[in-house]
Amino acid sequence: MYQLEVKRWPVEHRFNPSAGWKVLVDIDAMERARGGSHPAGKEERAAIAEARLLELGAQIGAHPQFGRADLVAHHAIHGTLVVEVEGTSSRQPEQAMYSALGQVVLLMRGGLEKFALAVPDEPRWERQLLKIPSHVKQVVGLSCLLVSEGGVREVQAA
Repeated sequence: MYQLEVKRWPVEHRFNPSAGWKVLVDIDAMERARGGSHPAGKEERAAIAEARLLELGAQIGAHPQFGRADLVAHHAIHGTLVVEVEGTSSRQPEQAMYSALGQVVLLMRGGLEKFALAVPDEPRWERQLLKIPSHVKQVVGLSCLLVSEGGVREVQAA
């Protein structure tokens, strides 16, 4: 599952604008399979995911406060959630997760917002998320989300 697809499913299942969420999604050229070399079919799958995000009511672009965070969802009752997303790439899942954790830490500004990592709902990604101790997730307010076409589930144990 490519990164843009991983961005789609939380919006579809958990942060749907039809339920009062205001969602801003940052998309870079590589996610759209522009520049560099990409697997066959990635550009088409990315275009479908982006079109669906727009159809759902998500906005595309950088967030005024959190810049190029992958996904920022705000709800009047539930607050703001800043999500860093990883998907299938040439990097090992372990390295991708470390990078995403670093990005999340750099986005933390001491406000009321919450943070999450979202990755494909696959055993290799779940193993990586389970490495993050529960205590650390609790202290920094971090949720770990496994996403798929079928839904979004949070990793609890660790």
